Amino acid sequence: MNEHIIELSGVTVRKAKGVLLDGISLNVARNEFVGIIGSNGAGKTTLLNVIAGFERFEGELSLFGKPERWKRSRETRVRVGYIPQLFQIDPAFPILVSEAVMTGAIGRVGLFRSPGRKEKEKAMGLMEMMRVAHLLDRPLGQLSGGERQKVSLARVILQQPDILLMDEPTANLDIAVQKEVLNLINEIHQKENLTVLFVTHDFNMIPAGMKRVVLLNHGKIVFDGDIDVALSGDMLSTLFQYPLETFERDGRRFISYG
Repeated sequence: MNEHIIELSGVTVRKAKGVLLDGISLNVARNEFVGIIGSNGAGKTTLLNVIAGFERFEGELSLFGKPERWKRSRETRVRVGYIPQLFQIDPAFPILVSEAVMTGAIGRVGLFRSPGRKEKEKAMGLMEMMRVAHLLDRPLGQLSGGERQKVSLARVILQQPDILLMDEPTANLDIAVQKEVLNLINEIHQKENLTVLFVTHDFNMIPAGMKRVVLLNHGKIVFDGDIDVALSGDMLSTLFQYPLETFERDGRRFISYG
């Protein structure tokens, strides 16, 4: 039986505007690749924030077999990597690509210690893997959205997390770049033996390694299981209250609006 690396029981998040998560219970095994899908306001980002330690909550949460509250130890924080949605950066922001990637080593080596040769070699290898090594002396703010997201992937993997949380990592990217980033995410999952939670609203841009999907609606889990069942037209039409149809082309499944 696979070890559960993430365990939530009766997790609820309340805000002045209402309940964002309503009694969520969820177990995720080590090395699983789980998709989190739902409409706007369903609670997807809030769920990631609870696991990352960015959100106060009621209920029980265990990471790596130990109970956790929203305030985390440094040891736990460094084991959870987070890639948020792509955001704009001022082109004049004074940080180079190489420096941005190296910030991923801070959690391991400490805030006031300089990364050593081992970390620098690892960073270069990750930049080569992400195909951004040629940009190492370029200011981060001058990169395209896809390039910045690859830099984010290199940075978070340098952190050496056990859990990787990804919130719409391909949003606002061109289709070709989306596919490239998804392929890199699959490669990372396989090579680094990571447990991945991947939030998305684009059903046609699903990483190949994702086999399990959790569907959220108004802060509640309405489905948790096999991706083929989750992405059926009937299931998604009910969730989004809009007619959706599935079809296959060249061995791939696509979802269209009815």
